[in-house]
Amino acid sequence: PIIDVTTALEYKKQIIKHIPKNYDFNPLLTIYLTDQTTVDTIKQAALDKSIIGAKLYPKGATTNSSSGVTDIFKIYNTLAAMEKYDLPLLIHGEVTDYDINIFDRETVFISKILVKIRAEFPALKIILEHVTTKDGIDFILANQTNELNINTAATITPHHLLLNTNDLLANGLKPHYYCLPI
Repeated sequence: PIIDVTTALEYKKQIIKHIPKNYDFNPLLTIYLTDQTTVDTIKQAALDKSIIGAKLYPKGATTNSSSGVTDIFKIYNTLAAMEKYDLPLLIHGEVTDYDINIFDRETVFISKILVKIRAEFPALKIILEHVTTKDGIDFILANQTNELNINTAATITPHHLLLNTNDLLANGLKPHYYCLPI
């Protein structure tokens, strides 16, 4: 994972080496939040125009999230620094609790975690990535209509909203409809 500015800039160099000379392409980077991300790392990232945000992957939530955050409340100082230095938080929003149905993970993340983050850090720019539920869309729309807090946005993965468990499981498992390796 790209967990600091030095690693991010090295990665950018690797990308730039492969850009054809006649292409105008500027890679935009993110850093990967861990339980050990420091306030200084956030400050450095915010000062570098190549870095557009910091990604929150709950540990074990998706592909390549094994180094992710184990408990959001462990990184509250990091989130405060992100708010202070205006570095957006890009969230893969789902809980990983074993007792939560895999199809309810986003909804539970929103109600148990994201609502608290939004309340604690009103100036923090938050982007909930690849929203997959009506609850996710409703959360974003509710925050957009609240004049006190328009710092919440989302990206959408359309096929996640169109497909259901029948599409995934009927007539045999279709792993390309699922976000984790099977």
